[in-house]
Amino acid sequence: MDKTITIPEISQILKITSQMTGVSVRELDPKLKEESRSKIRGATRHIGPEHARLVFESRGFHFPKLNICFHCLKGGASKTTLACNCAYRLSQFGARVLLVDLDKQANATHTFGVDRPKKVFFDVITGDAQITDVIVNVSEYLDILPSSLENARLELELINIKKNPQTFYNSVFSSVRNNYDIIILDLPPDLNHNTYLSTIFSNIICIPTNPDEYSVEGMKMTLNSIEGIQSEFENLKQEVYVIWSKYDARERKAFEYLTQVKDVGKAKILPVVVRTDSTFKNAQAINKTIFQMKKSSSAREDIDLLSQELIGIRQFFEKKIGST
Repeated sequence: MDKTITIPEISQILKITSQMTGVSVRELDPKLKEESRSKIRGATRHIGPEHARLVFESRGFHFPKLNICFHCLKGGASKTTLACNCAYRLSQFGARVLLVDLDKQANATHTFGVDRPKKVFFDVITGDAQITDVIVNVSEYLDILPSSLENARLELELINIKKNPQTFYNSVFSSVRNNYDIIILDLPPDLNHNTYLSTIFSNIICIPTNPDEYSVEGMKMTLNSIEGIQSEFENLKQEVYVIWSKYDARERKAFEYLTQVKDVGKAKILPVVVRTDSTFKNAQAINKTIFQMKKSSSAREDIDLLSQELIGIRQFFEKKIGST
């Protein structure tokens, strides 16, 4: 997969001009070949993840080590859509990302064109495969741990394993954790041992919620389960975010949910609303992310902002500008 981000997009995050960003790239890597230099000077001005990372780090931002899960007990809330597109966007920023597909439907796996994987997470848990042998490279700075219907057997296996819930998934991922900045888990809409352990493993829990009655109820049920886990393990350091998704401004009821739903317990409603956009479906139909589609879209804008919010990069540079 082609993996680039434009100089203007980087500049918008850094709060500097595109010209300054282009100069920074060339200064940070003087070994750039002439064809790379012409790309930077050209109309599109694309750079790869390696150079995006160099620019961000040169200005003081370092990618955090985060385990992020997308979790909601209501299906159809855009968990997989947000997980896949955020994973791709973060890797464009230069973050090293592992996307873990834990849903037996394997929609995230199909999105990245991985067909019929020989081994999945179930095989890692049973000891039939090493996690390093299951992970598949998708593109520069982005890997996926794929899924299949085989993961339908995961729950029975987890029930029978004697384990410490607070450390079990940490140990499962320990051999590869240092290879990545961000691990993103796409969870099924279930309440079981897998989602329980994934929730404990996560630093950030994202609850995608559509602005409708059933999805809001699913969000509240998810919050209740998370609060139960946090009361069981009081030393967990987690941020829980509600993300409004599939928002259609033409629907009055949707706007009412956005403005009236305030009480989400200890969770925070992120100041990013992911609007409904046909670009999501069009991209999924051809096993691509929205950032691989040629046309700009509201979907692209929203996921870009969401990705920045999750790793704190937007806040970092806004604070930096404000302190100067």
